[in-house]
Amino acid sequence: MNATLEKYAPWMLGILRIVTALVYLEHGTQKLFHFPPQARFGGGGGTGRRAASSALQQGADAVSSAVSSAVDTASSAISTAVDTASSMISSAPPPTGGPSGAPGMPPSMQAIFLIGGIIELVGGVALVLGFLTRPVAFIVAGECAVIFWWMHFGQSGNIYPVSNGGEAAVLFCFTFLYLVFAGPGAFAVDNMMKRRA
Repeated sequence: MNATLEKYAPWMLGILRIVTALVYLEHGTQKLFHFPPQARFGGGGGTGRRAASSALQQGADAVSSAVSSAVDTASSAISTAVDTASSMISSAPPPTGGPSGAPGMPPSMQAIFLIGGIIELVGGVALVLGFLTRPVAFIVAGECAVIFWWMHFGQSGNIYPVSNGGEAAVLFCFTFLYLVFAGPGAFAVDNMMKRRA
């Protein structure tokens, strides 16, 4: 059985590389193009989760109809408040640092997010294709390590990834570090280049 499984190891390594790179690539497209939209969803489940989801949907529909009438009543008051706030904002000085998409963000942070987005976009595409896999994987593993230590640990002071939100950064880092040593696996441009050489 081990011999059969080992025969397919390069295929699974290639699939691991592609799927991981696609998920990683989304972080770059979110930073640079705001796509896909940033939203959190719960995990999938069996029949119990579907039944609970159905009950939640019915409850949400009832709450939605009750809330909609309250929203209609409050909308005129809100529009008046928005008009007042917009006149106050137009008379205030503009925020420092940052384009209109990220008001108040210091220019140094904008540059860091831009660089991170470019690394994630270009590195993600290169790894999906399996092009220059080892050096690209080394670079993106380093970026993920920086993200964990600077953003997750640095912001929270908590070393535990499950507590500081850094699980993805740690998993990306070590998966890409594995690719540095293991290579691209199957379905890679690197393999075609090696055969031609």
